[in-house]
Amino acid sequence: MPGVTESSRIDAVLDDLGLGRLDWATATPMSGRNDNWVGDTAGGRRVFVKRLVGTAAETTHGFRRTEAFYRTERPGALRTTTLIGQDERVGVQVFDCLPHARTGQQVVADKDFGHVLAAEAGTTLGALHSAGSGPLAELEPSLPALPEHNPLQGLTEDLFYDSSLAQLEAWRMVQQDTVITGALDGLGHNAIRVPIHGDVRLDQFLVSRDRLYLTDWEMFQLSDPARDVGAFVGEWLYHSVVDLLRERMRAAGRLLPPPTVVLAPDRPPWREARPAIASFWQAYRAIQPLASDIAERTPLHVAWHLVGRMLIDAQPRTRLDGTALTLFRMARTILLRPHHFVSVLGLSSC
Repeated sequence: MPGVTESSRIDAVLDDLGLGRLDWATATPMSGRNDNWVGDTAGGRRVFVKRLVGTAAETTHGFRRTEAFYRTERPGALRTTTLIGQDERVGVQVFDCLPHARTGQQVVADKDFGHVLAAEAGTTLGALHSAGSGPLAELEPSLPALPEHNPLQGLTEDLFYDSSLAQLEAWRMVQQDTVITGALDGLGHNAIRVPIHGDVRLDQFLVSRDRLYLTDWEMFQLSDPARDVGAFVGEWLYHSVVDLLRERMRAAGRLLPPPTVVLAPDRPPWREARPAIASFWQAYRAIQPLASDIAERTPLHVAWHLVGRMLIDAQPRTRLDGTALTLFRMARTILLRPHHFVSVLGLSSC
């Protein structure tokens, strides 16, 4: 249970929404970078409560972007959770809770994320990216933007002091590699701009009663749709690599040097994941007329997603491990020949 002050603030928001206070004795904390809780209110409604964590700029950005998403007209093919209400002053959002929901990450771990759900993910993102940009374009100038900073060129003082030793080691590797900085510097410039999610990860998808929902709209914006597609593909590649290395270490019973992973359609770890991506892409292409152009830019975003995952995983560490080095090598390999990896990643037009 959160502290007395925080729980009182959450209860005050729930009271203002007419829901009644949360039954903290039975409420369940949920994982995530924010403070998340699932529980029943005094009025009998089961809710998902999120208290956003971050700097003032980040939380303001998150609230205003979420509000913008729910204010714009949403495509019918895009399923998401119902926002009951939010209070920016205390940093609390309240959503209806989906029954028996699992995150996409859990579903993948359970080997249940098959072709049908992958196709639903493609339809969902395709519908979002094909939605009219007019309403969001009108809202965009009034929405607070995160401070623009290119970490490939250097770290801010705050980012430096907030980074672990392993993260600083990772940033050094990335910033000193001209293949990575040359390919990713200015990523997304001059690309088409459509409504995108902006923070696609497998745990942003929820599966409830065999239906797929996309959640968490704090990064909703007009930007390159390849960013969302690359993040979705990158998530599958990341988890495939992690699973492969974990199984390799388990079989050996000891730590092993980081291997050279060959990224090819018929080689692990991509062999098992690629069919799901092919189903995703086929469904996406059926809705998004600019899919071929988006596919050309997607490998760059896949590589950037792998670098981002490396940095996130390094947060609690003092040194980079074999998984981090493998992700770095794989990202660099993709950036050396991005056009080659369009088909390798399952994004071909046929």
